[in-house]
Amino acid sequence: MGLFLTLFKASFKSEAQYKFDFFVNVLGNFLGLFGDFLITAFILMRFKNINGWQLHEVALIYAIVEFGFGMYRFIGDGFNNFEQLILSGKFDTLLIRPASALIQVMLQKIDFKRLGMVVQAVAVGVWGIQRCSFVSSNFYFYLPVLLMASVIINMEVSIILAATAFWTGKNEDIIILGHYSTRSAARYPATIYHNIFSHILTFVIPFFSVSYYPLLYYTGKSHNFFYLFAPFLGIVAMTPISFIVWSLGIKRYSSTGT
Repeated sequence: MGLFLTLFKASFKSEAQYKFDFFVNVLGNFLGLFGDFLITAFILMRFKNINGWQLHEVALIYAIVEFGFGMYRFIGDGFNNFEQLILSGKFDTLLIRPASALIQVMLQKIDFKRLGMVVQAVAVGVWGIQRCSFVSSNFYFYLPVLLMASVIINMEVSIILAATAFWTGKNEDIIILGHYSTRSAARYPATIYHNIFSHILTFVIPFFSVSYYPLLYYTGKSHNFFYLFAPFLGIVAMTPISFIVWSLGIKRYSSTGT
């Protein structure tokens, strides 16, 4: 916690030094993703629903997925640029420090610009909740679980994909395909995709476990109560996999000697 607070303060001072640039970057992140949601909104205003899912219901799916992604980019952006540590040899310096290399990579930079992504996800989610008739006190207690699970799943996916750099060196394309593309797809109901792709987002990269399946139950589209356990199952499955892949990568890593 002490390491996190130190890096948090240092990152904030660094980025807030140029206040106007900081504000523009936060606003740019907000508007960039909000524009994506507006495109979806305009389509649904014309066609009314996507396979039975109304706009406000899609908004909740969108908000949960984007909140997790925004928080991951906020506190764990180091994994997104991990290949730079490998190619430059700077990862060597992390290995000789007493702290965990995994924690050091995650906290090497707190990216405050990504708060715009978090804010727009919250804004879309609040708008969707206000229009959903199924929302009750039970849902409000359960929603933080979905948001936290979304952050954890995004972080674990990023750890696995970052670790591929131990074998490939450069992994930018792998991250775009494995994380950015799948997270963008997970913002919509699974029913619009082919079964193969739906299964990938359920069992391989389980973004649907934190949004689609729980909301499938809450919206009354399914009466399968076990869908509420999907976030926990996703985390239980991904946690050991992410740490195993990372550990294997560490063993595979050859120091640059610099």
